[in-house]
Amino acid sequence: MSIGQNGIFRRAQNAVEKYEEAAKNEQSELNKVSDIMDGYLNGNGGNQGEYNTASTVADAIKQNKPFEKDTTITDSCNPTNSIRVPAGFKVAQDSATTVEDGIVIEDRDGNQFVWIPAKTEDEGGATINLSAGGTATIIYKRTAFLGEDITTDYAETIPSDEETSVNAWGGYYIGRYEAGDKESTQAKTMREEVASQENTIAIKSGQAPYNYIAQENAKTLAEGMNTAQGYATATTKLVSSYAWDTAISFIQIKNSDYGTNSPEGNYSNTTFDYIDITGKKQTKSNGSQVLVPTGQTRAVSNIYDMGGNLLEYTTERYYDGYIPNISRGGKYISTYDEAQAGIRYINSGTADIDIGFRVILYCSTEN
Repeated sequence: MSIGQNGIFRRAQNAVEKYEEAAKNEQSELNKVSDIMDGYLNGNGGNQGEYNTASTVADAIKQNKPFEKDTTITDSCNPTNSIRVPAGFKVAQDSATTVEDGIVIEDRDGNQFVWIPAKTEDEGGATINLSAGGTATIIYKRTAFLGEDITTDYAETIPSDEETSVNAWGGYYIGRYEAGDKESTQAKTMREEVASQENTIAIKSGQAPYNYIAQENAKTLAEGMNTAQGYATATTKLVSSYAWDTAISFIQIKNSDYGTNSPEGNYSNTTFDYIDITGKKQTKSNGSQVLVPTGQTRAVSNIYDMGGNLLEYTTERYYDGYIPNISRGGKYISTYDEAQAGIRYINSGTADIDIGFRVILYCSTEN
């Protein structure tokens, strides 16, 4: 009887195990069907994969998934308008679908960058087709928007890896927003003078702007962002004069005098509604000097804050060794007619309340 009972128990146990396995298999198949249905509802043709398979910006937005490897996609204006998307990034849901309006990519944590089409002068620049007809050619170069003598008073040599990347892919990425401080934002406070200069970079809307940081520390943080975020094939840096000036030239496709007149930014003589760091709606009035969170000003070509909020460090240098650092763009304590997006400020590079920084990103040429 004991042997018989054991046999019954074993058969019962086997039956339970087989039933559970069948149930799991059935649920797995149901999940697959659900994924396919979701795919069709989202407009991506039932794509079930973990990664994006799109070849156009519009389809990449619909799939709403990262790319497994570096991929070239095209915009909705012309198939010759190409964008190189690094591995692990996806096209943001609020991205434009044409290059001229600002193609936005984001990493797994939501940090966002905007594609700037460009090639060096030796390559003849990068030419894009415009939605209204005609073309625009963007050259990756330094520009004196306000008449500065950049030949003798200011100096910077284009790094070879930047030159190689922009010429290989016809462009680079600039931070959609000036750098924000993740930890201060989570604490719902703007940065203070005693804040750590090693806090995490966040390139998102609504962040506490990353001021009170020395130029060298900003440079180190920007260069280390690709490692901190686990970017497999992208290089990050502090913005150079080449990248800053080329971004302005790109913006001027939509706003012809942005380098010399950029009231879309936050200045003492601008008025706009904004969301403060605690999440409350506020009004910044004309005549007030208020530093606001990132992304609260009016964007041009999907890029924020270059026209004014914080000054932003660059890697360009001034001839005077005592005050060698150059920062760019307007600032909230100035008026927009005295501190435009194209302006160059000289400073010592020490941490201050009105200076922050911006990160740029280059795609790898090794894959």
